[in-house]
Amino acid sequence: MSDIDADRSPFERGGPWTPFLAGAAVVLVASLLPVPDALVGSGGAPGGGGAVGPLAVLGPTGGFHLIGYAGLAALGTLATDRSVVAAGASVAVGFFAELLQSQVAWRSFAWTDAAVNAVGAVLGVAAVAAVVALRRAARRRLRERR
Repeated sequence: MSDIDADRSPFERGGPWTPFLAGAAVVLVASLLPVPDALVGSGGAPGGGGAVGPLAVLGPTGGFHLIGYAGLAALGTLATDRSVVAAGASVAVGFFAELLQSQVAWRSFAWTDAAVNAVGAVLGVAAVAAVVALRRAARRRLRERR
């Protein structure tokens, strides 16, 4: 790395972690936004006022947590070949987001959200690993046919 590159941020260098860092920034900003009343519903039960079904246990924003952190972990997995690092970095971002929310009047820290973030991160890593394994198997079959 040249002296010029050393003075640049990771975003300016365009390294493999740039998409992950950008995704983490988006997730952190989104985690500080107020949650619309229509999304939360009425009542204190998980999932809002009338949520039913297996996803009701995730709460009103659980799907966003799963998808957001699965995507973030997938970006991290693509940045490195170490899925444990990608999952760990995503879980750390999720926990940091929860800590930030504890400092905002309209949000709060929730251990359940932190847990759903971690599950999403593991699912994201697993999804990338599955796609990579399927692609390798397909390439192997193509080579065997030749």
